[in-house]
Amino acid sequence: MNRWGRCIAIGLMTSLLGPWARAAVRIDINHGYGQKFPVAIVPFKGEQAWPPALRPSVVVRRDLTGSGWFDCLPSRDYLAKPHHAAQVQFNDWRLLKATGLLIGHMQSLSGGRVNVVFRLYGVDKGTQIQGLEYTVSPHALRTVDHKIADAVYRAFTGIRGVFDTRIAYVTMYPRGLPGHFLYKLEVADAEGHDVHVILRSREPIMSPRWSPHGRRLAYVSFETGWPAVYVQNVATGARFQVAAFHGLNSAPAFSPDGTHLALCLSKTGYPEIYVLNLATRRLRQLTFGPDINTEPSWSPGGDHLVFTSNRSGGPQIYEMTAHGHHKHRLTFRGRYNADASFSPNGKWLTLVSRRRGQYHAAVFELADSTLEVLTDTSLDESPTFAPNGQEILYSTVVGGHRVLAWVSLNGQGHRILGLRGGDVTDPAWSPFRHP
Repeated sequence: MNRWGRCIAIGLMTSLLGPWARAAVRIDINHGYGQKFPVAIVPFKGEQAWPPALRPSVVVRRDLTGSGWFDCLPSRDYLAKPHHAAQVQFNDWRLLKATGLLIGHMQSLSGGRVNVVFRLYGVDKGTQIQGLEYTVSPHALRTVDHKIADAVYRAFTGIRGVFDTRIAYVTMYPRGLPGHFLYKLEVADAEGHDVHVILRSREPIMSPRWSPHGRRLAYVSFETGWPAVYVQNVATGARFQVAAFHGLNSAPAFSPDGTHLALCLSKTGYPEIYVLNLATRRLRQLTFGPDINTEPSWSPGGDHLVFTSNRSGGPQIYEMTAHGHHKHRLTFRGRYNADASFSPNGKWLTLVSRRRGQYHAAVFELADSTLEVLTDTSLDESPTFAPNGQEILYSTVVGGHRVLAWVSLNGQGHRILGLRGGDVTDPAWSPFRHP
């Protein structure tokens, strides 16, 4: 069931049955961008004392390979394995046609902390591009590994990496009788590791969305038997209910400054778009009429919203000002386009588009109104841009299991995340971490 169908189902039935109640499996699929940056990642000195999931060379290699931008050269081909600058012989790496070389070492210190040092070199010129040192507790090692990967990514692409970001999603676990599930709202790193459970419920949880600074999540929960919208602090767990009107309360979306929440309510009888002032709790209605209007999403500047409406006969994407004025239709290709959200630069929308009965993650370029399907999977939903605007995270079905997947903005890089234990839906990519 796609998100549009679920919205209608909630409005009519105020209940939700998950159709993919099977155990998720780990699958990794990588396709290239064509021309890649060949980099050599030498195992760090001292990393063998740590589990593979914390070793810098293992995590960085996986991050970079999965991005589609890099060709990480196999370590078996290395002529040497240096750990310090004085040990580097650049001709060894030129023979392998490496563009970049990453070396480093890690050491346990007194008091339980760990020192991690890395150096990144440009092989052609034989110069150091970047070198940093971290001293952290062991539980922060994976974060350091992602920061190193981000540094390599940015050095070669000129684009900020997203490996040290987080994703939120809902996992459905079978619970006894058919049709009964345990729902968990979870947060993990961008690779699906370091999972933290934000909320558990025997009733459905839907539509998590991050606040602009990544400190709070808004979501829909049926825990009281009726859909209600909550806002929760990710670190402390403190939360409050913001919408529990009779009927539909769904599709929350934070404004770019975090002071307002756009959402869909059917308190007047029809699903309509409202904006809620989180400080005063004052509601402002933006759409009116006997149509389904849902799935609002803010432009990066906060002056416009896009939303899904069936006012033309089927679900299509519309745009309006933040005050509800100048509503106009954006998508005309195909009979089904829904669940749109802006790229960070405001030039693109990602959305779900139906083609020949199949639902695909797609992008819509606002400047020329072109719509391009990015995936060949057939039951995609909930696409969300990475904070650097280069990747899109979405939920899809692979091998009969609902999983999370990445696809690059140009459609050339694809990846399935290795989350386990349940069917995974409703992903949301966090903003960049703030210091």
